Amino acid sequence: MAGRSRSLTVQLAWRLGVLQVVILIATIAAIVWSISQPRTSYIDEDVARTVAKSLVVEQGKMVFRPTPAMRDLLNDAPEMWFRASDERGHALSYGNVPEVYRPLAASLNQLEASEIHANSRPAELTMRIYAEDSPDGRLRVIVGGGPLLGVGVVFVKIAMWLSWRIGLPLVLVTLIAVPWIIHRSMAGVGKVAEQAEAIDIDKRGARLEDGAVPGELQPLVRTFNATLERLGEGYEARDRFLADAAHELRAPIAILETRLDSLPQGETRTRLLTDLGRLSNLAEQLLDLQRLGKQETELVPIDLVSLSREVSADVAPLVIDAGYELAMDAPDQPVVVHGDRMSLSRALTNLFQNAIVHAGGRGLIHVQVTPGGIFEISDQGPGIPHEQRTHVFTPFYRLRPSSVGTGLGLHLVSEIVARHGGDIRVLDAPGGGARFRIQLRLV
Repeated sequence: MAGRSRSLTVQLAWRLGVLQVVILIATIAAIVWSISQPRTSYIDEDVARTVAKSLVVEQGKMVFRPTPAMRDLLNDAPEMWFRASDERGHALSYGNVPEVYRPLAASLNQLEASEIHANSRPAELTMRIYAEDSPDGRLRVIVGGGPLLGVGVVFVKIAMWLSWRIGLPLVLVTLIAVPWIIHRSMAGVGKVAEQAEAIDIDKRGARLEDGAVPGELQPLVRTFNATLERLGEGYEARDRFLADAAHELRAPIAILETRLDSLPQGETRTRLLTDLGRLSNLAEQLLDLQRLGKQETELVPIDLVSLSREVSADVAPLVIDAGYELAMDAPDQPVVVHGDRMSLSRALTNLFQNAIVHAGGRGLIHVQVTPGGIFEISDQGPGIPHEQRTHVFTPFYRLRPSSVGTGLGLHLVSEIVARHGGDIRVLDAPGGGARFRIQLRLV
């Protein structure tokens, strides 16, 4: 059982998305590696933000009320120091502010978010300035001596910052834009698929348009066209062989028929003439198939009633000689359909011959024409099993191996009906037997 095919658009979109994520991770790693030198130290912005959350203004003074997170920080870094001030003049200092930063701390209200990275341990000079809006105006905090960031934390923070701002939008745009781009680029594939679906082996010379597809698919289309050309050549060779074989058979068949006519009456002569008739019928059917494949069927208005009566009259002696009765029901007024009189006549004749051969040599062969453009012929023979009704139109298929039929007659009928845009099917006849129904297009 063939596996379920996957969409090229979905595959490319997801693979490009994954590739972008990999590139983003590699970029973050490169950034972290470039800034995380062994001698460089960082204070996390979250440390300064935790300090700011522990500051409140009460009764005109800034008060330090440590939050649980702040207490954890002080436990981890007892040497932490900070200074804070807002735009209303509230200020607070905590810990031992390094002498080098005291003038900077005094001018804190003139500074914005920034940081300094020390290159010596224990990195006392590493500090960060943090700023945020508060009810008392812009609050600024300068903090140092706190916990330093490790390489892993730096990687995670940069990854989170870039993922939401660059990575996620890029992946979303990829998942939306790439399918649209691929759909536009592959629009010609649908056109070529329609051309392939319209190919009819009986109308050779059709080719797919390789210029309608992207360059990567053009070799596939050219290969398919080359395959069609080889198939066409093979069918042409087969048709020539069948036509030549059928023509070559005519002369020996005529000679045999003349010689058999000179034989005395008897069972052997009758059997030989019957076999010769089958051979002659096979040759004529092969020629009919060849002519049908070569000619362009021109459909004109014809009266199905008069055609059915003509064919019935022509085959009536054969029907009666084979032991059958013949009956026909048809409207008094014409039933005009689109058709080719000669090919439809061959089709109806083959249906009569099929009934004569397979109906058992007894009973009634009944022909009916309806005003809806339907021709039916039914017999009282053994009928055709349901599971084999689709196979009887296959070339050289015979319902019973011992059958005297050639296996080409019904195939020829189905080809003629198809060229008329009609439909043929096998049904059960009333009271048993087979019923063939042809539906043609009314004018």
